[in-house]
Amino acid sequence: MKKFILFNLILLCSLYVQGQSQLLEQYRAMALDYSHDLHAAEKNIAASMEVERSARADLKPKLSADANFQYTGNPMELNIDLPSMSAPLTFQGRDLKYGASLTLLQPVYTGGQLLESIRLARHRQSLANGQADVLRSSVCYQTDIQYWNTVARKEIVGVTADFRESVASLAQTIRERVDAGLADPQDLLMAEVRLNDADYQLLQAQNSFETGRMALNSLIGVALEAPTETDTTIPQVKWASDSLLAADGSFRPELRMAHDQIRIAESSLKLNDARFKPKFYVGLDGSYSSPGYNFKSDLDPNYAVYAKLSVPLFEWGKRRNEKRASKLRIGMANDNLNRVQDDIRLEVQTARVSLIQALERVRLSESSLEKAKENEQKALERYTEGRISIVEVIDAQTYRQTSQVNYVQARAAAQIQYSALLKATNRYNMASR
Repeated sequence: MKKFILFNLILLCSLYVQGQSQLLEQYRAMALDYSHDLHAAEKNIAASMEVERSARADLKPKLSADANFQYTGNPMELNIDLPSMSAPLTFQGRDLKYGASLTLLQPVYTGGQLLESIRLARHRQSLANGQADVLRSSVCYQTDIQYWNTVARKEIVGVTADFRESVASLAQTIRERVDAGLADPQDLLMAEVRLNDADYQLLQAQNSFETGRMALNSLIGVALEAPTETDTTIPQVKWASDSLLAADGSFRPELRMAHDQIRIAESSLKLNDARFKPKFYVGLDGSYSSPGYNFKSDLDPNYAVYAKLSVPLFEWGKRRNEKRASKLRIGMANDNLNRVQDDIRLEVQTARVSLIQALERVRLSESSLEKAKENEQKALERYTEGRISIVEVIDAQTYRQTSQVNYVQARAAAQIQYSALLKATNRYNMASR
């Protein structure tokens, strides 16, 4: 099986790659511009950038202001009896206290907490970018699917209309032969029933096309009833390039996101560990309050310079437990990376094999269509000569219509599988950069 796949890939490498459709390129851009999910993802990226800037701000000194007002109904009093004085010495606090202060605080050492917070914010920003890339690729792929399905439905309308004309022509021929006494009137009845069925199929095909076009309009953000232009036929996939066939999905955003999840888990471990390390701050406190220095009644300025050291001593095993939990989360993130790698390898290989099989179905359906057309022509000639019944002619027309529909659907499936390979190898995001 591997040799068969490799042989087909080598054959495909000799073919020339053509663009899928200029209209499709335009509609991809419109869908990306209209996608509400992608707009939300872009806002998430902007929010993560603000979080990183906020984390960086924690490295800088912080200035805070404070104001206070207090009235005490019974202020404190102090009475001291001194031998040299006839009366006791009395001190009484003031009942009214008010003022304002400014505090400048600078972290000196936080156990790596501030730097790791910045790294964590950066990893989350990268994760948000990866989520946007996943959405971008998904929107392009959904647009491709909807576009080719719409084109296929449009082409099937033409096939059904052509089939209806063929049946109408046959019914007219039979009517003339019945009038001339050369055919059985029952043949005419069968042809007219078949004509009614062809009209019914044409109405169904037209309805299917209109609903498909409305779904496409909804995806690209235009009015549902707008007559959106599409290709008239689905081109055959005549490609493949060496670079696309050799791509292994190593640039998929899902892989970057899995690595970001590991880094986030590692940063969380370091942040938890930093909580149990010493922290050292220096600060400056300036105040302008009453009562002031030496119990002055008026507002009086004052200041204080200080250093603060905080050292956690005993947390009942909390540090050890949280460290173990963080290591387990890192292990989970690594397991998730391995799963993502397996899924991507499977998706890429499946897309390649599916495309090869889709191209083979296109070749077979094209061959069947040519034979069905030839069979229909010969059936009409033999019926005119009176050598076969009308049933065989109707069957030949039905086979030709079925072959045409199969050919359209095979080409649509090939284009969709081509888009699936583009998605699997991250070509949508690479083309947008």
